[in-house]
This record gives sequence, C-alpha cells and structure tokens, in this order.
Amino acid sequence: MTMKQAIFDAIEQLPEQHLKDVLQYVQQLARTQKSPASNPHTQSSDPLANFIGAVSHGSLAANLDDELYGG
Repeated sequence: MTMKQAIFDAIEQLPEQHLKDVLQYVQQLARTQKSPASNPHTQSSDPLANFIGAVSHGSLAANLDDELYGG
C-alpha cells in the first residue's frame, strides 16, 4: 500500500464533519511547500506585516500607568 492510499483509506474512515479540517490542513501544507524557504515570513503570510507603520503617533504607552492606575 502506498502512502497516498493509506491516507485515502484513513480519510474514508473519518466522519463528514472532519473532512473540512483535513482539507484545510492539506491546503496549508501545499501553501507552505510553495513559499520560499529563505524568507518564510513574507508580507502576505505574516499578519503583522501589514500593520507595521500603521501608528504614527509615537509612543502610545507613554504615561500608560498614570491613565490605568491614576497618578
């Protein structure tokens, strides 16, 4: 039995509600395999990459303790 056949056989035994999870996992594996190994965190794969530079106010945490706890 090949590895693919073993996987197919195992999937056939799963209840219907688990098939979506299996599909999402396999799709994630396929995307991971296609992404460049040298830079795994590209702007499209890193959810924080789009946020960098979004705040231009400076130090947002300045005097935070005073605001939270009174000072």
